Amino acid sequence: MVFWYNCSMTSTQKIHNYFNPKQLKLPLSLDIKIPFDSEARTFDEVFSHLEVDKHLVTERDTRGRIGYNPVNMLKLILFCQMEKIQSLRDMEKAARNDIRIMWLTDELMPSHQTIKTFMDHYLVSGIQDIFYELNRYLIERENIKTRRLYIDGTKIESAANKYSFVWRGSILKSRDKLHLKITKQIGKLNERYRASDLCFSIYEAYDAEYLRKVQTFLADEIRLENICFVSGKGRHKTALQRDYEKISEYLNKLNEYEKHLEVMGPERNSYAKTDACATFMHMKEDHMRNSQLKPGYNVQIGVSDEYILHMDISSERNDYKTLIPFLEGYHRAYQRYPKYPVADAGYGGLSNYRYIKENGMKLYQKYSMYEKDTHDKKRMNDPYLGIHLKRDDEGNYVDPMGKALEHRYRNNRGNDVYYVPSKDKNIELNGELIEYQKEAIKNLQSKLGIILRVQRSIQVEGAFGVLKESFKMRRFRRKGTENVRLEFFLAAIGYNLDKFHNKRYRTIQ
Repeated sequence: MVFWYNCSMTSTQKIHNYFNPKQLKLPLSLDIKIPFDSEARTFDEVFSHLEVDKHLVTERDTRGRIGYNPVNMLKLILFCQMEKIQSLRDMEKAARNDIRIMWLTDELMPSHQTIKTFMDHYLVSGIQDIFYELNRYLIERENIKTRRLYIDGTKIESAANKYSFVWRGSILKSRDKLHLKITKQIGKLNERYRASDLCFSIYEAYDAEYLRKVQTFLADEIRLENICFVSGKGRHKTALQRDYEKISEYLNKLNEYEKHLEVMGPERNSYAKTDACATFMHMKEDHMRNSQLKPGYNVQIGVSDEYILHMDISSERNDYKTLIPFLEGYHRAYQRYPKYPVADAGYGGLSNYRYIKENGMKLYQKYSMYEKDTHDKKRMNDPYLGIHLKRDDEGNYVDPMGKALEHRYRNNRGNDVYYVPSKDKNIELNGELIEYQKEAIKNLQSKLGIILRVQRSIQVEGAFGVLKESFKMRRFRRKGTENVRLEFFLAAIGYNLDKFHNKRYRTIQ
């Protein structure tokens, strides 16, 4: 027994002496290494059903070498999103070390700069079509109930500097002060040229074109008198040079203010200098705990059966103005409207309700006073509240005593003001909005409405939670609406692919 043991040990040592762990060995195909339930196999199955070639068309530069296969590049990027890898350098590292990616992309190993160039040339314009094509496959494959769409929004911080802000109020105030300075300077010019019967017009506000004409006149006068500009200590400037420099300074400032207002547009009150598309908003994550405004974007998503079917990026601070563009975008993508667009109180209002009814959708959106109208006992028992007032046979509002309310006038908000005889006071009503609110209350308190409200909280809030925690979408990496849209579309594609894989094997188990 001892002799056998010694021989055995000697034989094992010889085997290890001749064994090299890094030598070539079978299998040579990576396919054998990929488990049947791997994320890569799910991704490959889904990707094989998509016609992505038509979305990867761009004007290729004929100079230099032929680039990487765009389909394999897209596989690399989308699978990395599915695996929650968003950094370009992490994508480069994964392509060199992850056998699943090697198997999917035929061992493609691009640099991070190559990945960025591909995104800029192909995906900025094509990612939206790829997203909706994937969703159409998932809708058919998973039998997603597209009649129900759960809508909500969140604010995600921009990559802009927090302190590069431009405020509309400050710009308007500074511009008004500048107009006063221009008026003072024009008055001095009129005093100087009174003897020559020359007079410049004085206004309350000035535009750049007017100042440019004054500047041109002063430049002609300087050439006629052959004046050379001087500068520096101890050198006396002529009156014409001082006037010309002042008008030029005011013209540059006026152009600067007009440019700020043009970038801001009529709807916004602020923007960031380092990301002109970002608006300063209140964020849920306030690290300084002082309600500091930070540059960000308002991200809207629509979820159905746990999948993100539609998304939109907006610079609007509130959700109310985003609903109609959001539903219009959904209709362009799927050629239909959802029958039950469910949203919280930030979306309910007259224009949104009217749009929803005109397009054949149902009112399952709360309004700002919904909770009080349905839970506050004092308000619920108030017979003079708009939703509780009744109408007579002629359609006139009547108070609880049966007396008709007297219509006084329509205010500038488009609401009717009525006089209530029994209370000797005026009340403000909007008949169209009241009818919409009654319908919304009835729908939301029905059995279907309760189910939809619960599912909205679970599905859309859950989707945002996963995107922020697992996909690290708390702050965008890119700047500009188009680039931010690309970044969120990629994250939404990764979310849907990951959801499809998890639901698939959850069902099998």
